[in-house]
Amino acid sequence: MTTTTTTDPAYVDPALINPRAVRLVNAFKDFLARMRDEEGLTYQDFSVAADLLQRAQQNTGAPLAMIFGPLYSEVFVDDRDGYTPAAGVDAFTVIHDTPHIGNPGTLPMRPDEPGTPLFASGRVLDGHGRPIQGAKLEIFHAADNGNYSGLYDDGVPKYNLRGHLFTDAEGRYAFTTVTPSSYADPHVTAVDGVAEACAALGRSLYRPAHIHYEVHHPDLITPWAGEIYFKGDPVIPVDFVGGTKAPPSLQADTVLHEDPKDIAAAGLQGPYRTTEFDFVLKTRTSPDTIALKETAA
Repeated sequence: MTTTTTTDPAYVDPALINPRAVRLVNAFKDFLARMRDEEGLTYQDFSVAADLLQRAQQNTGAPLAMIFGPLYSEVFVDDRDGYTPAAGVDAFTVIHDTPHIGNPGTLPMRPDEPGTPLFASGRVLDGHGRPIQGAKLEIFHAADNGNYSGLYDDGVPKYNLRGHLFTDAEGRYAFTTVTPSSYADPHVTAVDGVAEACAALGRSLYRPAHIHYEVHHPDLITPWAGEIYFKGDPVIPVDFVGGTKAPPSLQADTVLHEDPKDIAAAGLQGPYRTTEFDFVLKTRTSPDTIALKETAA
């Protein structure tokens, strides 16, 4: 005997309904409706953008959510509470289980790694301006040609310009690397229509130079992840992913050293740069908001 089970097609299990998800979807639809009425948004506009992003995803192999980053990533960089703002968007260029480089240390690099040497340092502090000892800093950045190691089969060692260290008793960190350059991802820019879309938005095809960090410590409310940029970089205002992606609170001072005495003292053969940046991060005992001047070390 065959038993037939009939399911009511109008039934939705109330226990599975997520009120927050319902609110967010409705708010997004309301936003699109306002864009339609106030800015003339059409379904064709939406489709063209989605198609371009889909082709970029296919060309890079990056998660689609990351490819959408240029449209929304700026929204989630929020420094209103006074702490160092996180990126708000995961970087698909990250690779975990990197080598321990010591503190001070040197990022792994090829013997002929192109670029100007860079000595980076700073502190990791809590909301009271106190040092966070033993914080793990995952550090990585693109090579001089803009490529990140370990993502493509290009012959570059997997952990090139990638490593991690732990802060000392004063919350300090220090490492040597090469100065990052602005770059345009060739896998993205090769997609038909990307250059025209950037020009239409008043953006460059390039991203400003930056170093990626992740900061982990048991006392942090959440791990910190984001990029630190360099003051005065002319690409920042026309950044591929948006001109407010690198607010002043994420821009580090950098100094070029060209004096022969300084170069000799550093044990180098040519000019080098130094940069300093202090992370001010919220721990379980930190206040909800701070004034930046209160965290000066």
